[in-house]
Amino acid sequence: MKRVIRYSSFVLALGVMFSVCYYMSYRSALNKLRRLESKQSMDALFDEQMRLAERMFTNLTGQMMPNETEDQNTLIQAPQTSDEVPTKTPPEDLSAEDNGDEDAVEANQIMGERVLTTTKIISETFDTVTGVFSMQEIMPDSAMIGMTRDELSAYLAEEMENMPLSEREKGLISNELITFSKDRVIMRKTYDADKVEFLYYVAVKNGEIIVYHSDRKTVYEYTGISAFDLGEEERLALLNGIQIKTQEELFSLLESYSS
Repeated sequence: MKRVIRYSSFVLALGVMFSVCYYMSYRSALNKLRRLESKQSMDALFDEQMRLAERMFTNLTGQMMPNETEDQNTLIQAPQTSDEVPTKTPPEDLSAEDNGDEDAVEANQIMGERVLTTTKIISETFDTVTGVFSMQEIMPDSAMIGMTRDELSAYLAEEMENMPLSEREKGLISNELITFSKDRVIMRKTYDADKVEFLYYVAVKNGEIIVYHSDRKTVYEYTGISAFDLGEEERLALLNGIQIKTQEELFSLLESYSS
């Protein structure tokens, strides 16, 4: 019995000692945390007071405090050398030389300007086969008014994709922007008739021989000639479609069908 009492007293003493140690450690950690929070609060209060003083100084003098000015100057200033922004010399332009306009600027160097109602629009054409170059001043298209350089370039590219049949048959190969400014815009169309594969397309529809334009859908002429009156070889060629490059070739072909 005595042993049990001693053992129980020993365990109880250990428990009390452990509880006391744990409590002391807890109070020490809690005091450290409170001192840290107090220090952070004091730092935040000091920063707030400094900002308030800076605002009061600025309101009274209209100037920034010396340390703030120096910090901002450090951020703003950057080393500058003549090699940082390379300059680009625009290529010589035939139209600019012909007009004696020294202020003509290459199209890809103008940013932010727009086409105005007062902008002079120069339309140039160049035929690579004959070597003929011409230019004329035209009224600005209403769709062009207000366009920037990039927007006008995209507009001309769209015209190329959806070019009229007449332009396609003349061999239009490019429609580009040469010069762009709010005062003057130069556009150039280049033609190469040698690159036109054919102008007419002869085929059969509902038994009749029909002549189409080069787009193969716009009818050029209903001939009234029946394909059933032709030989087997001619009918087979018409079923595959016949490409004709000149009007003389077309008349010769139709004449052979009707004879």
